[in-house]
Amino acid sequence: MAAAVTKRTHRIRQPLFGVEAIQGLRKRQTKWVPAANVTGTQGAYTIKLAVPGLGRECFRIHVKGKDLAVSGKKEEQNNLTDRASCEYNFSEWQRSFLLPEDADTAMAQAFYKDGELIIIIPRSSLTIEEGESDVFIY
Repeated sequence: MAAAVTKRTHRIRQPLFGVEAIQGLRKRQTKWVPAANVTGTQGAYTIKLAVPGLGRECFRIHVKGKDLAVSGKKEEQNNLTDRASCEYNFSEWQRSFLLPEDADTAMAQAFYKDGELIIIIPRSSLTIEEGESDVFIY
């Protein structure tokens, strides 16, 4: 009777060196989307995203017309000097928000502080031309 191949026995039988080992290395992708709180006052709209453990350089905020797209990307590499294999941890996400007509996207500001990305979009009573730009994160 042949023994069933389990996850554990598969790992034991995996070669440590050679072409098979290189092909066996994998890039693990974590799928998650950060939680967001959206509030509005008479002066501005505020979007707060909970993104702990990331740095300013991991984010991109892009505005096209009244569409606000916030994305994040992070890749970690575990440097193991005493082992022949290592795994990568890669996470990438994107959130989109449709802004109201009175949102002044040209004056949008973003801040990253204590694991929270805060985007402030002022309101304007003037007619605002729709354009496309990236928002700098302070």
